[in-house]
Amino acid sequence: MNMKQKALFLAAVATLAAAACSNPKVSETTLIKGTVADSISSIEIKMPAAQFDTVVPVTNGKFKVVMPTNKTTMAMFTAGKVSARFIPDGTPLTVNVDSINVTFTSKYPELSSQTLYKEYTDANKALSERFKKEYDAVASDENAVDALYDKFQAISDSLNKAYLAKKDNSFVTEMVLQNLQYSLTPAEMDSALNTLDTALANRPAIVAMKKVAASQMATAEGKMFTDFEVEGKKLSDYVGKGKYMLVDFWASWCGPCKKEIPNIKNVYEKYHGDDFDVLSVAVWDKPEETVDTAKVYGVNWNQIIDAQKIPTDIYGIQGIPHIILFGPDGTILKRDLRGEDIEKTVAGYVQAKR
Repeated sequence: MNMKQKALFLAAVATLAAAACSNPKVSETTLIKGTVADSISSIEIKMPAAQFDTVVPVTNGKFKVVMPTNKTTMAMFTAGKVSARFIPDGTPLTVNVDSINVTFTSKYPELSSQTLYKEYTDANKALSERFKKEYDAVASDENAVDALYDKFQAISDSLNKAYLAKKDNSFVTEMVLQNLQYSLTPAEMDSALNTLDTALANRPAIVAMKKVAASQMATAEGKMFTDFEVEGKKLSDYVGKGKYMLVDFWASWCGPCKKEIPNIKNVYEKYHGDDFDVLSVAVWDKPEETVDTAKVYGVNWNQIIDAQKIPTDIYGIQGIPHIILFGPDGTILKRDLRGEDIEKTVAGYVQAKR
């Protein structure tokens, strides 16, 4: 066998291997068929992401339609007064419609992202109902409610990580990552995002999560601060000037933010001086409301008003309050401080220096 024959042979083997790996049960189009009540004369399917919008006539209570496969988005099925979202996943889907429900069943459930979507949403619904039942029993006890939230957050994280491990690369994966974005570390999120297929990776929500993860890693604990400027005031006017700086990103409408102000005030009054200072940065807020609320709560330390999304984009902040302790040289020492940890952390650094 000469070199050309060997090359052709290897190419043929590669083609056969690729054909063997592809699953003929999953198609580039999705067949949808089903039955509806006699009173329904047509069904409608919309999938804006693929600019697909069709009305299909119903004959003798039955219909059939072929549409593009797209695992990374949702389509909407409507029959009369009932509707449901589904994933056109490339497996044949059978639809059953009654007066209140639309049910999709895949011919190949083990390959179906739609089947996985139903399993995932059913699991989350059951978890939500269980949480509500337990919450109602302890609603008057603040400590019990806090413990309950922690308990169910852990259960939810476990559930979502299990579905992330399935590596479905469908809209289900996007939902899972959105539910995990406050629980995974930036490095864990970045790692998960980098394993996605191109089609899913280019989804707007995934692109946004990548941007947040990148910002969080660039401003992680141990990194030097990243400067920003708002109407002539810079973060570097306060941070990196030889003092420990506690910076509170907050807004006047944010209940948890206002709850933390007494804790911040406490450390300000105890440690403010040559070694320590505080800065509040108002984000996502109306300037006049920031000023009024700051006065009411006795915020008498440094402030930057009307920062909006500038710092939150830079630091990958997805929720407020977000409180960061910077070192004298501007190194980020601790992120997302809350409650008693604020004074404990500040005291540990400032008292050691003194």
